[in-house]
Amino acid sequence: MAVYLLSKAADPIFALTMGIAAAFSRIRREQVEKHPERASEIGYGTVVQLGQRRIQRWWRGDFQNV
Repeated sequence: MAVYLLSKAADPIFALTMGIAAAFSRIRREQVEKHPERASEIGYGTVVQLGQRRIQRWWRGDFQNV
């Protein structure tokens, strides 16, 4: 019974963590491909800012017709 409860709580946390990590990796890869000359400058801060802007655009509905 305890294993089921652990799995029930841990699986969503694990899935959320894996989704966020995949999104960070994809956004960073896109930025490095778009700006290869400044690839070393693109860090987690840049990725987080870009991710926040994308979430804000999604929340406002800017991606509806894309």
